Amino acid sequence: MATGTVTALKGVRELPRSTPRTQRSTMDTVLLTPAAVDAWHKPPFQRPLKINAKLAALAEMLKNDGGVIPGVITIGVYEGKKYLIDGQHRVEAFRVSELPEGLADIRICHFDSMGDMGDAFVELNSSLVKLKPDDILRALEGSHPALALLRKRCPFIGYDNIRRGPNSPIIGMSQTLRSWQASMPEVPNRTTVSASELGLALTEDDAKTLARFLGVAFAAWGPDREYQRLWGGLNIVLTMWLYRRIVISRYSPKTVVITDAQFQRCLMAMSANSKFTDWLVGRTQSDRDRSPCYLRIRAIFAARIEADTGKKYYTPSPEWSASSGRLGAVFG
Repeated sequence: MATGTVTALKGVRELPRSTPRTQRSTMDTVLLTPAAVDAWHKPPFQRPLKINAKLAALAEMLKNDGGVIPGVITIGVYEGKKYLIDGQHRVEAFRVSELPEGLADIRICHFDSMGDMGDAFVELNSSLVKLKPDDILRALEGSHPALALLRKRCPFIGYDNIRRGPNSPIIGMSQTLRSWQASMPEVPNRTTVSASELGLALTEDDAKTLARFLGVAFAAWGPDREYQRLWGGLNIVLTMWLYRRIVISRYSPKTVVITDAQFQRCLMAMSANSKFTDWLVGRTQSDRDRSPCYLRIRAIFAARIEADTGKKYYTPSPEWSASSGRLGAVFG
């Protein structure tokens, strides 16, 4: 494989910005072959590869330009293996072109851990393109034990293809963290904190508690397509809010703390109530929808617990939830 001094190839305007994690790096203009790029590994935080018209157009351009790949391709080296950090779509276009060789500017960066490589991926791509919150969290997972613990205990949390089938992730990591944060204050509301900040701030204790709630919810609702609405923003925030106040802690002296098993049965009652799930269609985390939704959840929970225990149950009645009488006749 031929190498040489880095040159201004087509599409290369400047070298990527150096960061503390990528200072141990070298640049070369490299003659690539299909066998060489096939030897590169895909890091666990890499975004999904999308085969689309733009990639096909790039493959045709490579044929016309003699295989000169635009931009800088970044390779991470960890424990003797090479990982493709940035440039996977350009590399795939090279494969699609079926050219025997191509020319590319390659930057080789050495890392002490996969977590450092993931952090560098965030820094690099944030300076080039706008990453989605889940893209950033996927990369942070390798260097932040709390995120890794949450995903290990709740493998149905994902970063892509959310709720597209029984074997796909049910809820995104960014939505999960934002919902958990929104359920913390007395008035549940949208959080203004970025997903990456929430991921960095998540402690292992928080992750364990959140995983406990999600395990209960998954046992009640599962991945079934007909229950997708229950995993939506409004409902998941309010059920998290309630879980914090009747399972983890006591909302008021009148509140009777219940078990995870009892909470799960209440969530199952929600999924069995077609009037409630139909009502959720089009509802958002707005002030207009929050109180009516919570009143319905309260009625379902109270009815189920009273049926199980034979005793009247008082769910929390916060000031932000305007009372309009019992809805048990309609949603019980």
